[in-house]
Amino acid sequence: MRIAVALILAIIASAAHAQTSPTRDAFIAVAGEGHVSVPPDYAEFFADVVTRGESLEAATRLHTDRAAKATAALHALAKYNVNVERSSFRLEQVRGAARPPEKKQASPEYRATTTFTVKANQISSLNEVISSIAAAGLFEVRTVRYGINDEERAIDDARRAAVKNARRQAEVYADAAGVKLAEILEIFDGVAQNLGSEAALRAATPNVQVSPPATIPFRAGINIKWRIVARP
Repeated sequence: MRIAVALILAIIASAAHAQTSPTRDAFIAVAGEGHVSVPPDYAEFFADVVTRGESLEAATRLHTDRAAKATAALHALAKYNVNVERSSFRLEQVRGAARPPEKKQASPEYRATTTFTVKANQISSLNEVISSIAAAGLFEVRTVRYGINDEERAIDDARRAAVKNARRQAEVYADAAGVKLAEILEIFDGVAQNLGSEAALRAATPNVQVSPPATIPFRAGINIKWRIVARP
């Protein structure tokens, strides 16, 4: 009798547990990636004016004149839709380089540098701009970076492409498994970024030729989880 009662209680407890336990939804999670490419709107680069001298006074005196000429040279490029975004100045003492025994003159001990951040808004005239800067004989031009004016829009387009890519993958997996997608359960935003487009440049001659990229690539990632259900 006791065994029968215990068995009945066990069956009741098992049924109650089955009724209270939530049913786990089946789901599929997919990582999507989207890419877009947009033509550049501008080029930006740093143009340094560097003056070396054997004393603090010599370096600053010479640099004042050279920096003024450099400023005038950059302002003359306004016809190419070029503008100076900002400029900075630094003065530093540098260690004298080791010199051969036959040279009696010591290496310069001070260096004055004005760095101009230059933005060329007319890509088609970039070679003329770079050549004019080189012809001035004052500048050391560093890396040229290309960009677009509405970067957020390009990134958003890449995000939309990433969602489409994730859905396409999920639909393929679901079809192969004999199920179909239901509602979205979760969305996890991934990395969205400008993959960059830049080139090292040292403008040494007036005939420098640069080749701007045709497009700038953007990428975005997304993770989406769908509930899956049986086909009707």
